[in-house]
Amino acid sequence: MRSYEEVSGSVGKIADLGRSPGADLAGDFAHAVTPRDPTAWAKAQSMRLCPPYGAALVALVVLFVASSTYAQPRRDPGEIHGLKLGLKAEEMSTDTFGDLACGSNGGPPRQAIDDWSEFRKCRPEPNGLYEVNARFDDQQEYIGRAIDDPLYAQGRLGTRVAGHPVILSVLFDKDGVLRGIRMVSDPRGSIMERRMAHMLRLAIINRYDPEGWTCTDLPPAVGETPVGGGVFIKQRCEKRTAERGFFVEARFLRKPGQSDINPTTGETTTGQFESWTRFELMDPNYKKP
Repeated sequence: MRSYEEVSGSVGKIADLGRSPGADLAGDFAHAVTPRDPTAWAKAQSMRLCPPYGAALVALVVLFVASSTYAQPRRDPGEIHGLKLGLKAEEMSTDTFGDLACGSNGGPPRQAIDDWSEFRKCRPEPNGLYEVNARFDDQQEYIGRAIDDPLYAQGRLGTRVAGHPVILSVLFDKDGVLRGIRMVSDPRGSIMERRMAHMLRLAIINRYDPEGWTCTDLPPAVGETPVGGGVFIKQRCEKRTAERGFFVEARFLRKPGQSDINPTTGETTTGQFESWTRFELMDPNYKKP
């Protein structure tokens, strides 16, 4: 057993990691409210008034818009996209989320459901929790693709955390209390996104304070080999506080039969590696019924 600092060295490298797939880390875990610009009407009216009244009107409008924006209660960013332990399914909103479905232990979605409160339609796991798969609302992304405007979605591309595409799900107990959040690298990403998937573990560890983690490097199984450059990652990390239990597991290696060179043709191969991160944030006070 080693601490996270001993296993991964300098955590300062995470600053570059968070941007590697093209997203800001803080922006994925919390959503800020940005003041709006003066309205077109205000700008037009200011042109019709003699100075200094036009400028004064614009200043008043800007002050009003900014004040009303910040006066509104800010949405709690929670752990991920507003999700956090202790929420009740009956009270949770589906705003900012797309389709909901029963989960499959971090795999593809199963039976579709219309609301969080329908979690009991899903099969409980051995620990008694019900997994609900959730996608971020990606309507803007599809509109942008339809009109061939990559900027239309303003960077909101599918279900991503720290720039990495993920399969996200939440776990409810039989009473509808959110007891866990599960996040697994999405294998449907591009080859580059898949290759970077193991680095999501560092973003997660950094997000929840690098101190206090216990990480274990697992030995290679028969036939498992490093990826080009001698990189072999098969790691499990855990951390526990009074409020939350964290579990992160990651892989970056070649499985038996995978190689960077095709032994028959001698050509370079693509995508022949295993790279992923699995993260679970659990309520340490939950007890199996």
